[in-house]
Amino acid sequence: MNELISVIVPVYNVEKYLRKAVQSIQNQSYKNLEIMLINDGSTDSSGDICDELAASDSRIVVIHKKNGGVSTARNEAQKLAKGNYVIYVDSDDYIHEEMIQSLYEQLIAENADVSSCSVMNVYQNSQTPQCSDENLYFVYNQEEFLREYLIGQRVQGTLGNKLIRKEITDQLEFPVGKIYEDAYYHLQLVQVAKKYVVHTKPYYYYYHRNQSLTTNPYHERDLVYLDVYQKFYDLVQQQYPRIINEAFFRLSYAYFYIFDKMILESDFEKINQFKLVRDYLKKNAIQIAKNTIFQKGRRIAALALKINVHLYRQLMLANMEKNKKNHD
Repeated sequence: MNELISVIVPVYNVEKYLRKAVQSIQNQSYKNLEIMLINDGSTDSSGDICDELAASDSRIVVIHKKNGGVSTARNEAQKLAKGNYVIYVDSDDYIHEEMIQSLYEQLIAENADVSSCSVMNVYQNSQTPQCSDENLYFVYNQEEFLREYLIGQRVQGTLGNKLIRKEITDQLEFPVGKIYEDAYYHLQLVQVAKKYVVHTKPYYYYYHRNQSLTTNPYHERDLVYLDVYQKFYDLVQQQYPRIINEAFFRLSYAYFYIFDKMILESDFEKINQFKLVRDYLKKNAIQIAKNTIFQKGRRIAALALKINVHLYRQLMLANMEKNKKNHD
């Protein structure tokens, strides 16, 4: 079989990374691709690069649109995609040359709705696989996939490492006007797709750059991260109570993520919603400390926060400095 696969790439001011991302798609061993570049009102040379790349490869389709955000770009492309399957690749990431072939073959072999590989985290001078074992292979139902998604080791929250049947993507939509759109999309996905196949080879290269969403200073809009994982928690509580421990882990992780962003600010105690986030973590500190999905350092930090927020802040800053040295 050699079915058409649509690769959707939203593009916005990524002139430094775009060629590498697109070339990694062009160089795939699986050749029957529709490569959709959606220029979302870029103000740098990204739009011109899109046109230049399209002139050299008939598989590339370029859509120029007014800036509306990554969700509008993906939604528009999703409606126009002609492939039997869809995959989303971010324009500052890149993929292994065997990624699409491997995802397609295992999806067909298992008659699955979604096929996933693992992620390689790429830093300036190092790279680290998200899953420590690169040779795992699983076929999951909805509950099993959701459990692994919430843990985040075998199934990552990145969307670019997943091949999805078009009849599934036709039922889904990215949330316009919200950040953390991949999480909201997964929330819909786990309620529609029935069967998932996963291998843990790190074929999707996620590039951590200094100006990415995850490294930007705290902004009030970041609070939607709590909203989406509260929705995951509510879904699990209602339909999959056997994995409530995993849902609690993910929701608490979201609170830590926001809290850590907040306390990097010098006047963090004056931030709106700071008390709400702090109080959740303090209230649940014992339960977090007992949850073995969390790494030991995070469980200790939860107890430190229960004692004193400034002690927690010192521990976090020391850990950040250690991680920075590891990835420089």
